[in-house]
Amino acid sequence: MLINDNILGAVSMNDFVNLLGWVIKGYEFTLLLWFLVTQLPKYGGALFYARGRTLKSLKHHEMHSCFMTILCMFVFHVFASEIEQFFVSPFIAELNSKIKVFYISGMIIQFIFLIMIFTYHRARQCLFSRTTRVCMFTTVVVMTLQFIQLIARGYFDYHALVMTYFVAVWVCNIVAVSAMSIYPIRQTLVYFKQRGALV
Repeated sequence: MLINDNILGAVSMNDFVNLLGWVIKGYEFTLLLWFLVTQLPKYGGALFYARGRTLKSLKHHEMHSCFMTILCMFVFHVFASEIEQFFVSPFIAELNSKIKVFYISGMIIQFIFLIMIFTYHRARQCLFSRTTRVCMFTTVVVMTLQFIQLIARGYFDYHALVMTYFVAVWVCNIVAVSAMSIYPIRQTLVYFKQRGALV
């Protein structure tokens, strides 16, 4: 009976985590839509392709950096969750192997995200915004946590840090999403302030 209760608790917890994950993805998509609705008419294709000299001010650098960080974060969150589910699929029968594959694949995905963000900024000669720096920092923290869990659970069969890992990863997600929200919220407040001044 206790085993069945534990299984049911784990299933309901997984469902809750999946739901929470999709809520965050939905919010990131809303932030992305904000950029497309407010900035795309203003900048056109330059929103995606601006580089170097066409970024005329720090405000332009910040806007492009924030936009591409949000776009990359959304894409990676959507695909990473599907890839992680594939890696922990029934094809891998042994629990220890699933644990190792899960954390290794997670670290690889996070590392690819970091490389993509860094490469974009270097290729476009775009300065890193505070939003981007926070997202990169939280990504490094998540990678470190995944490495710790890989060693603890995968090699030493030590599972006492699972809840700490879970909470820390979600704190990182919330910090990253909060950082991504700052630019759109700030610009929206400026817009309404200017509009109120004209009335």
